[in-house]
Formats: sequence, structure tokens, C-alpha cells
Amino acid sequence: MVIREAFAYPEHSAVAFFKYELELDEETLRAKRRMKTSLVPQFEKLPDNAVVAIVGGGPAGSFTAIHLLNRAKQQGRQLEVFIFERRCHESAPDSEIRSTNYSGCPKCAGGVSPRLNDALEALGIVLPPEVIQAQINSITIQGRWKHIRMEAPDTRKMFSVYRGTLPYDRQLQHEAFDALLLNAALAKGAKLIGSSVTGASYDSRQKPVLHYQVDNEEYQLTADFAVFAGGVKELTDEKVPHYDCSALFKHLQPDYQPPPVRKALIFELEAPDRPDEACAGNLHFIACSYDNLQIDMCSIIPKKNYFTVSLIGKSVDCCHTHKQNLELVRAFIALPQIRRTLPPNTQFNIRCLCNPSIVVGSAVMPYGHRIAAVGDMATSRQYKDGILSGHDMARELATTILDRGVDISSLQLGYGPILRWFKRDNRYGSIIFFLYRWFFTNSFLSRIIYQTYSTEQKRTIKSRRSFERIFWAISSGDESYRKIVWWGLKPKTLWKLTAYGLLPTLRAGFAEYFFGLKWKGLGRFPVAVPKEALEAKRRTLLQDQRHEMEYMYSIDIRSPSSTVVSLLGEFGEEQRSFLNPKWVSIRRDSGQPLQSGCVINYRLFGGLISFSIEQLNTDNSNLIMYRVCGGFAHNGSFLFEVEPVSNGSCRLTVYLAYDYPHGDNLLGLIFWRTFRLLFPDNIHEVLWNHALCELKQHAESINLKAEANLIDAVQL
Repeated sequence: MVIREAFAYPEHSAVAFFKYELELDEETLRAKRRMKTSLVPQFEKLPDNAVVAIVGGGPAGSFTAIHLLNRAKQQGRQLEVFIFERRCHESAPDSEIRSTNYSGCPKCAGGVSPRLNDALEALGIVLPPEVIQAQINSITIQGRWKHIRMEAPDTRKMFSVYRGTLPYDRQLQHEAFDALLLNAALAKGAKLIGSSVTGASYDSRQKPVLHYQVDNEEYQLTADFAVFAGGVKELTDEKVPHYDCSALFKHLQPDYQPPPVRKALIFELEAPDRPDEACAGNLHFIACSYDNLQIDMCSIIPKKNYFTVSLIGKSVDCCHTHKQNLELVRAFIALPQIRRTLPPNTQFNIRCLCNPSIVVGSAVMPYGHRIAAVGDMATSRQYKDGILSGHDMARELATTILDRGVDISSLQLGYGPILRWFKRDNRYGSIIFFLYRWFFTNSFLSRIIYQTYSTEQKRTIKSRRSFERIFWAISSGDESYRKIVWWGLKPKTLWKLTAYGLLPTLRAGFAEYFFGLKWKGLGRFPVAVPKEALEAKRRTLLQDQRHEMEYMYSIDIRSPSSTVVSLLGEFGEEQRSFLNPKWVSIRRDSGQPLQSGCVINYRLFGGLISFSIEQLNTDNSNLIMYRVCGGFAHNGSFLFEVEPVSNGSCRLTVYLAYDYPHGDNLLGLIFWRTFRLLFPDNIHEVLWNHALCELKQHAESINLKAEANLIDAVQL
């Protein structure tokens, strides 16, 4: 049945409530019948000077306290809010603690999405430099073919943080994101009780009573409303001596069923002392199901001294011991794709490893009389932005209990819609991630996606790149899953998949077969250059001189620029390590490599077509410039530019621009038109796409061999 928004019906109307109840999902209706709830709701308002208890001081609990106190202040109401958090030092309920002594780890990868950052700014919470581990400047999605790299828009801010005080050598609570939010709640007026809740019940007035211990003394707190925000990540952790928050809630609400969860594997790898700037601030999402390694979702998040790696998939589900986890980590790191992703000097030592549970569905009846669950105990956005999910639920719950009431009818009207919104949106999310795994784990489909993305980059200005917007929204969490699905079904998107993706992929596959280009054993790296970057490079290199045909390819290489320049000296040599297609002969005719006057001759199809390039003198040792002489590209320009990116890395750019001859007479016109048909524009892209990947892999091979020797040293 379609669920309408609660505000569609006048508040406190029996007729409206009857209409609303007819549209509730069947699970809620069955639970209400068991609870024998009256058809006409009896709304119970939260009294002045009410006591609200929050079990769990994580983000969902802290956000609930902040929204409650903010809204109470706006309404001129007095409210006492108590937060139970076992990770903080014990304190009595009447203490005046206004800061935390936080320790421990909530077992989370630790990412602040753009929308979460917006929510923090709206609450006046500023992330201090010591909490921010890295600003995410770009997101890379890697598939079986090539990866897609997206720069973060200037207006959207993403960060990596540590939720707690782990890994083990960083016992600094002031750097913990959860401690920051908890302190913000305390600054608003909330009170901290550093203890676990050991029991929960209702008193004779049907108010929730929470039992706990401080210094071996028994205490209890009677609340006008109790919020349970204990999460689900620790359900599999048998070493933590605390009571299960879900069991406490179920004792008060027997119809509650926790949301379904799935096991994840999260570990920290030591980052190099001097990280590669090309890799800094780059968040990776990787589809890496190879042979017996089945990983559905993988993320690598950069931080100051570590990389946080999160894995979800069948291989993780099958790991039941610490030894099996280590074997999975070793197999994961051994993948060449992963070693190429991490900086060259990464230490393959695990500083921290855990198996948290992640929410993959919605709870049944996560609210009852004067109680409600928020955060992971209720639901979460599938595979994305669990902290923001907790914030949104906390905001709606705070609004409900202050504006509507604390009874189950009020919660159904005010808090229920946000829970059902998550449930509906996650259905769209399931479609997205099914297609994501299907496309990115298949070489052919992954190539179509990459080709669509790269063609759009080359042909379309940034503000009109709809395909890029879809992938940015999926990877950053910047839009609802429902909106993303409908974006993907637009005729424009489907047309781009065909015209920009499928057809160029088929043409490129035929050209690779014709020229004998093999990808087996060769890394596949992106070489496409965005339209605005090409125009900027043209202005720099050729003073904005325009040609009929223009191509630019660029690739990042984790080797010094001197090594790459030396390899480019092999360009016209017989025993070169790149650009060796069938039917094309490339030989140096005169001069010395990398010297002015060096002439390299191209002969296609046994000399049927030929032209030469002559190296020109430049003042820049990292710029190799050729002039095209004769043939179909007379007076064209052919450039190699090697730009140092950081210590030990560089970026190689190939730029080719020329005009096709048009012929001086009718016969010449027909000949050159026929030539353009037989030698289409995409041939250049096919040849240099393959050649640059060959050059990159050859330049990095020594570093990869050295890193491979470190894999067996993985330790905990």
C-alpha cells in the first residue's frame, strides 16, 4: 500500500488517524493489534521539565540529544536529557560532567559525507583539524575494466575521521568523532552517565525505568521517554561485558525485531611516512571478485597515518576465525589491482582488525509507548552514510516527541514516516547495488560504463555531465537512491550508454583485434582527459592554436619523471616496451633519441600510408615536442609532457593535433574522404590507450616486485 506523509492529515483527528492506520504496513498493524491499541489515539504530551534518557552515546544518541535540546530551547521548554555511554568514565547521575573521557572504538570505517557535513554545519558543529584525518578530494570507482575517477565539487566537502580511539597507538580521545558529537550534546545541556544500562522496565505509571551501576552501586532512572541508540555493530563481540541494547528494548517492546545485519571486515594498514600526493585524499570503491575471492563491496579510505579498508562479501561471510580473516586480508592485498591502488611504500602491517555487523534492512516496530530506537537499531541507508541516517532519524524523533507526543500513536504519525522512507529508499538501493556488482565485476559491461564516462568527459562541459552526476551521487551518498534510479532510467542516460558506451566499446574491440593488441596480464588504467583540461593544455602548449583533429591522453605513473622520459626515448627503437601494434612500423630514421632533429617514421600497412615526425628543440627537459612532416597529418603537433606530481610519481600526457588534407582536386578530395572513413578517429585512442598502459606497467614493475615481497610479512 502507498504510505502517505503524516502531515497530510490534521493532527489529533480520529478520522485522520483511521485513514493513516489503513495505510500502515502489515507488520505494524499486526503489532498494534497485539498491543490492543485503541482506534482513536490517546495522545500523551511530553510534560515540562520532562526527563529523556538516551541509551548509547554514539552519533545517533548524541544527535537525538542535540535536536531535543535545540527544539526545547526554541519552544521555551525545560528538558533534562541523560546520555548513558559505557565508553566514558563512570559518573553519578547528579554529577556536573560537561566533557567526556572517551575510549574505545565503535568499529566503523569513519567517513563524513557531503550531506552529513551539511547537517553538522546546520547544527553549528565544526570539525577541528585534529578530528579530520583527510579531506576527500576525489572518489575512484574501480571495476574489472578500468576505473572512474571523479573530483569532488568545490561546494561539497567530504572527510575521513576516526570514530573512536583506535588503532591501538592513538589513544587520543580529542581526535575521536564520536567524542566530538558527545561533547557537543553535553555543551547543549545533556548529562552524561558513564555506565551500561543493565535493565529496563515500566513502572506503575507506564514510564520506562532504566537500571545501571556506578562504583558497584545500583541506580535507576525513571524517564518520561527513553531513546535506545545502542547500535548493532557489537552483537558479535563476545569480549565486551555489557548488556545488549536490543534485548533491553525488546523487553519493553516485545514486538520489536532488530534489523537484519551482515558481517563486514575492517582493518587498518599503515600509510607511508611520506604519502604519495597523487593518492592523498582519494577514496576508492573497488569491485574485486576474482577467482575464489568474492568481495561485493570494498572501500579504501585515506587517513593521516593509515588506510582504512572495509570489505563486504561472501568471502567475509565465510570467515569465522581470526586466522581466516588474516588469510582473506593477505589474499586481498596480493591482488595486483590493490597493490597498484595503494602508495608504493605502504606497510602491509595490520594495526587493527574487526568484524562488525552492518545493517542491511529495517527493524520491526522500533518504537513503543514512551520508547523508540534510533540509528542502527532501527534502520540505516544501505551500505552508505549510516551516521547521516542516525541524524535524520534523531531529528524526526525529537520533533515528534516535543510537538506530537510520546505515545505509540504519536510516534506512528511523526516518527514512522522517516523509517518507512528509509525502507522504501533502500529497495531502490538494492537495485543500484545489484547493477553495480553486475556491471563492475564483468569486463565487458565494466568497459561500457568506463567508455560512457570517459566519452562524456571528453565531449561535454562539466556542468552538463549527467552520467558523472549519477556516479558521484552513488559513491558520495549525495542523493536518495530513488532519485538515482530515476536518473538512470532517463532517455538521455540510456542514449549515452548506447552512443557513448556500447558502440565505441564494440569499435574499440574490433580495432584491438585488428591491430593485435592484447590486454591479458596488462593493467588497465584510465587515460581520458576532460574537455576543460584539454582546452587548458592547448592554451599552454600551442597558444590556443586549433586544429581539425585533436587528441589528448593522460596517465599517472608511480615512477620518477626521469624514468618515464628514458622510456620515451625508446619511442622509435625496435626493442621498445610500448606501442607495438600489427600493421604499423615505427622506426627512428635519423638523429639521436630525445635530441633535436631526431626523425621517426610511421609506416602503416606496409608503407601504403606513411609520415614522419621530427623532434624540436625545447627549453623544458620534461617536454618532448615533435612536428609532423608530410602524410595525412602535415604540419601537425605531437607532444609528450612529463609532469612530476610528487616524490616518485609523475603524470604523462600525450597531445596530438593536426588537420586532414582536403585535396586540390576532385580526385584528391575523394581519396582523403575515403581515407578518413578507413582510418577513423578512434584508432588513435585505441592505440595510445593500450600503449600508455604498457608504458605505465613497465615503469612501475620494479616497485611492484619490491612490494610483492612484503605481502608475506602481514602481521597483527
